[in-house]
Amino acid sequence: MKNLLRYAVFPGLLLAISLAPAFGQSKIKIEQADRLTGGKDEAGNSYRKLIGDVQLVQGNTRIFGDSVIYFQDRNFTEVFGDIVRIEEGDTIVVTGGQLRYDGDNKIAEMRDNVVYQDPSMKLYTDFLDYNLADNIAYYFNGGKLVDTTNVLTSRLGNYRTATNLAAFKDSVVLVNPEYTLEADTLEYNTATQVAYTRGPTVITSQDSTQLNAKAGSEISTTDKQSIFGLGTIETDAYLISADRLFADELNKRYNATSNVEMVSKEQDITIIGDSAFYQMEEGITKIYGNPVMKKVMEGDTLYLAADTLVSVEDSIPANERILAYPNVRIYRSDLQGIADSLAYNLLDSMLFFYQDPVLWAQGSQIEADSINIELLNGQIHKMNATDNSFVVSTDTLSNFNQIKGRDMEAYFDQGNISNINVHGNGESIYFPLQDDSVIVAMNRILCSDIYIFFDKNELSSIKFDVKPEGKFIPPHEITPEETKLDGFAWRIEERPTLETIFNYIPPDVPGPPPINIEVKPVPIPAIP
Repeated sequence: MKNLLRYAVFPGLLLAISLAPAFGQSKIKIEQADRLTGGKDEAGNSYRKLIGDVQLVQGNTRIFGDSVIYFQDRNFTEVFGDIVRIEEGDTIVVTGGQLRYDGDNKIAEMRDNVVYQDPSMKLYTDFLDYNLADNIAYYFNGGKLVDTTNVLTSRLGNYRTATNLAAFKDSVVLVNPEYTLEADTLEYNTATQVAYTRGPTVITSQDSTQLNAKAGSEISTTDKQSIFGLGTIETDAYLISADRLFADELNKRYNATSNVEMVSKEQDITIIGDSAFYQMEEGITKIYGNPVMKKVMEGDTLYLAADTLVSVEDSIPANERILAYPNVRIYRSDLQGIADSLAYNLLDSMLFFYQDPVLWAQGSQIEADSINIELLNGQIHKMNATDNSFVVSTDTLSNFNQIKGRDMEAYFDQGNISNINVHGNGESIYFPLQDDSVIVAMNRILCSDIYIFFDKNELSSIKFDVKPEGKFIPPHEITPEETKLDGFAWRIEERPTLETIFNYIPPDVPGPPPINIEVKPVPIPAIP
């Protein structure tokens, strides 16, 4: 009855209004209204005022409101009501408190409690400009986009309806059930739920792990995988930075490539390398590409290098360690060494060398099947050489003083060797000197145990225990064959230096797969 009355009262007028725009499809058409009046504004423009259940239509666009002022000549309308609504086709609905709509340019300015909705998301703001011709919605002075997974807020933003692409600028925050992302600029695809940033980005996980990026990043919010440029991963214990980072938040796995640096906050250890792989759940980090560990100790620095370094975290401090293999090299001012593999226990500061280890402490070379070093207050305190131990040192005349045995203990005082104890199957060759310039003789002795004493890193005296058997050979009777014990090898050319620590060319050691960091988000309109 209401609609019948509506058309009965104004049959000619409504017919004229409805038919006149029909000649041009770009004109707004009045499809329904309870009452209609007319008038002119202050500039003399004629308008129609529509009251009640008003519906306007232009192509696929329908506009609903309680009160409408329609400027037919300008093809422009202002819409008010408790809920003003725009429907674009069957998929897009925009509601708000008031609307200004330019029918020629198809620009809708919606204000007050605006909600833009399509099948993939909802957008909330108080200020929305919607270009229906280009299918782009712009908001300013704050907005919030919500989809099935994420909530994104920013001060400025736009959304392209045809491609489901949104752009956010100024104080951007993306809240995911697993983490929160903060950035200044962000692009987001509501269909794929992938976000792209082109500047500084911070992601904070629920476990307080923080990911930072200075360059571009790509974040898949559904499978929780991210790629960062110039990024950092920070946990309670570690800080990992690199030119490129890949983060798998779901499985807690992280890859780093190019200029990798890992810092242990608790142990004051820094490891650098070309690439790294971090498994957070297992607490294991592997660093490849000529990695080097640096640890400052009482004014000195210990450098450890190998083809691969592994950092092992554990809830039990005694299990935390650094592993190195193969081609291990260590360097500090008072100790250098090589081995095939090494384990560094962080709690008790113990270094274990395996498979053909050779150490140099001042003027002495020490070999054995395995060697471990105890550090105390950042200083070398004791060295234990197990099975086939062999010590060689030179004197002022370049003679090789040699001691070998089953096991050996070397003690240090302020970084200098003070004494060495050999246990089992002891053998020695020792050249006593007069005034450090004349050979007195060559003393060759076999016994069970040997005790060697040093003064200023030079051999000063030797004590032989348990049935020593010896030969005292005058200088003129010494032959080259007698000057070497079985197994002797002077390997000084292998002694590491700082240059060989950092400039070593490793063999082709496989590392983690390369990361494609090039971020190519689909171009979307700039934010005005």
